[in-house]
Amino acid sequence: MSLVAAFALPSESFVLGDALEIDEIESIEFACNIPTRIGVMPYFWVWGSSFDDLEEAVRTEPSIETIEKIDSLEDSRLYRAEWRTTVQGFLDAIRTNNGILKSAVGEDRWEFEIVFEEHDDFSAFGGYCSEIGFDVDLEYVHSLTEPMDEAYGLTPAQRETLVAAEQGGYFDEPRNLSMEELATKLDLSSAAVSGRLRRGISNLIRRTLISGE
Repeated sequence: MSLVAAFALPSESFVLGDALEIDEIESIEFACNIPTRIGVMPYFWVWGSSFDDLEEAVRTEPSIETIEKIDSLEDSRLYRAEWRTTVQGFLDAIRTNNGILKSAVGEDRWEFEIVFEEHDDFSAFGGYCSEIGFDVDLEYVHSLTEPMDEAYGLTPAQRETLVAAEQGGYFDEPRNLSMEELATKLDLSSAAVSGRLRRGISNLIRRTLISGE
């Protein structure tokens, strides 16, 4: 039975960890599956403002050969990076255990969704990570045929943040809860809360207003 599992890693345990430590960088999100083979050019979006510092940090990243800016908006940029010949660690664990990386988002930590065709692959992945010393936290696991959060496509973290924002009055006019207050309530950084709200709202729009058009 195919399933989706979500894992979290400390920011420093994965590629671009140094970039996530930059104060003015809110989040990094890969726009397509991160490669587990040689010669693939992955794309990733960066939200924030200090893009020069980010590009400098990426150029010293041992797993990345080159980086190129593809597009830019007011508060985000799309980059394309070429990986070096050796792909190790977490990506190697995914490849070795027949996983497909569905999403990868970095804020104060990295969060991944991985698709496994067989439950045995999922179990083997966890064992493999333990063997190579990767401290991964399992966030949730569900069958591909089961809806996640009532089919709205929300991760538990996104749902928690949206509910806390609504209940606290973040969306009221005038606003009764600031971003900083919401972040304190959730024990997160303002950048992390901003990223969760943005992606959660985007998922809701795509799964409700846009779905079926």
